[in-house]
Amino acid sequence: MRLRTRSLLLASTLAVSALGVSATMLAPVTAAAAVPQTKKIALVDLQRVLLETTQGKKAKKNLESAIAKSGAKLERKAKDLQSKFDDLQAKAAMLSEAELMRRSQELQAAELELQQLYQEEQEDLLKKEELLMEKIYKNTAAIVKAMAKEEGIQIVMVRSELTVLYANPQLDVTNKVIVAYDKKFK
Repeated sequence: MRLRTRSLLLASTLAVSALGVSATMLAPVTAAAAVPQTKKIALVDLQRVLLETTQGKKAKKNLESAIAKSGAKLERKAKDLQSKFDDLQAKAAMLSEAELMRRSQELQAAELELQQLYQEEQEDLLKKEELLMEKIYKNTAAIVKAMAKEEGIQIVMVRSELTVLYANPQLDVTNKVIVAYDKKFK
């Protein structure tokens, strides 16, 4: 009976070992089968989409116009301030010390206002640019998503010098995206 118990114990140990080996050998196959194989990758150059779509061109033109208006406004204020400063320098010898001090303080306050206006204009322009770019980015993302589904693309990456060192030019779908964008968003 003792021999039979040893035989059963040995047989069960061998069976468990064999199952362990089988499970170990099958594990990589099962794990590999669970991970989907990448079939298609594409790249989109967002900078080109921003610059080459009709909406992007309009946005750029509007932004450039806003920059020009802001620059002209700041330049007028700076010239006005400079002329007041030149006037004060020319009349400084004829003014009393109290009047000279008062006008100098007014000029300093006007200079601070100009600096504040410059900062406000810069912030306003940045907000405008951010809103325009966000709109175009969201529209591009929607087009890319639809295109990816249609063409069976699993991964779409943003093409830029900082993110993609090299890619086969055939992976670039930017031209398709621009054409689709202009059809959808005129």
